[in-house]
Amino acid sequence: MTSLVPTDDITAPTLVATDLGKRYQRDCTPIQQLSNLLRGTDHGEAFWALHPLSLSVGRSEALGVIGRNGSGKSTLLQLLMGTLTPSVGQVIRQGRVAGLLELGAGFNPDFTGRENAIFNATSLGLSAALATQRLPLIEAFADIGAYIDRPVREYSSGMYARLAFAVAIHVDAEVLIIDEILSVGDSLFQHRCHAWMRKFRADGGSIIFVSQNAIEMASLCQRAMWLDKGEVCAHGPSDEVAAAYQAAMLGPYDDTLRHSRSRAALGAPDVVVDSAMFDAPMTVQAGPFLPDAPQHGIGGARIVNVTWHQPGGPPVTRFAGGQEIDLRLEARAHIPLRQPILGFIFRDSRGQNLFGDNSFLATAQAPTAIEAGETITAVFRFRFPYLPMGTYQLAPSILEGTQDDHAHIHWLEEAMQITVTESPVSFGLVGVPMIDASLGACD
Repeated sequence: MTSLVPTDDITAPTLVATDLGKRYQRDCTPIQQLSNLLRGTDHGEAFWALHPLSLSVGRSEALGVIGRNGSGKSTLLQLLMGTLTPSVGQVIRQGRVAGLLELGAGFNPDFTGRENAIFNATSLGLSAALATQRLPLIEAFADIGAYIDRPVREYSSGMYARLAFAVAIHVDAEVLIIDEILSVGDSLFQHRCHAWMRKFRADGGSIIFVSQNAIEMASLCQRAMWLDKGEVCAHGPSDEVAAAYQAAMLGPYDDTLRHSRSRAALGAPDVVVDSAMFDAPMTVQAGPFLPDAPQHGIGGARIVNVTWHQPGGPPVTRFAGGQEIDLRLEARAHIPLRQPILGFIFRDSRGQNLFGDNSFLATAQAPTAIEAGETITAVFRFRFPYLPMGTYQLAPSILEGTQDDHAHIHWLEEAMQITVTESPVSFGLVGVPMIDASLGACD
């Protein structure tokens, strides 16, 4: 049951769900499904997409909902929006609710962006005249250029998200419900959306924000709910729920690290990397670090330097293929970071990712938190691979969170050019020196 209760009480919650749940009957024949629908029978196996739960959201409050795919997040949002009928419980909403639940939902692919914006705005409660009046504001926020007059079937997922968000924030809603649709947008647009949501909340609006990114969720929301398999695992302050969720997501990595420590404790030998080399040399020339290279991220820290070093020694700009080398990344925090991760991607001239790594596993058990103004350094030691002659690019980054669940703080593209000036490799993307090769007849 869903109802709308107008009230002038500014202290009253804008949205309340009581014992709200959704059950489906699985493994039914078509006739049994029809019987369930028309007669209320219970043929088939009961499956709870969302077990009964209760929640409320007040003015100037943001509630985060977090969980893995299939945890019941989207089902909950559809129930709160009223686009899905609950099996049990009820939702009481005060004021207008606008939602971004699914990429492309509510858009006709054959209509232009402009036509869809007006249609979508009227479906959310605006009059046709007011929707037309708001169109310039929607168009400016979406910032998709001439595509506003193109059929939306031509849109990328990011353009869908831009237009949908721009419409939702211009319909005078009291409650904004946002699924993970924003994750497909570019980082600059995400930053604009986050800034708008913070202002909306400060001005008295209510937000329900769904994400798999615990760091992003905690930065926007005061309270959070963690769902798993349709049930509530935790509900409380967002930072505490985010920490519990991340600890659970760290489980597989924790097992890997425990196994590594166990091998060391038992005296298991380290893996020996063979130092096979090509007869002919490969020379690498590293260019300067380019702090003004193309970059993106939500902000809060910056990559401030990238250097190559002889292992444990001074910086170098020239070294050889197959040589052991240190790549050192430095970042400076502008805000406190609880779980910073430094990493890099090495790409060829076509933009193909050749290799990369990050510091997550090295710090997973004891994250290196840093305060605003502090600098953090990561050192990656490896044998530089044999590559064909040509130019390559290094893309360093600083993230916050875990391997599977993180926010991009600062990412520099083409922050350093690396040139291979001579090489014995003339075939393929990378050269692998052979230790041995043999040829023999089979019996």
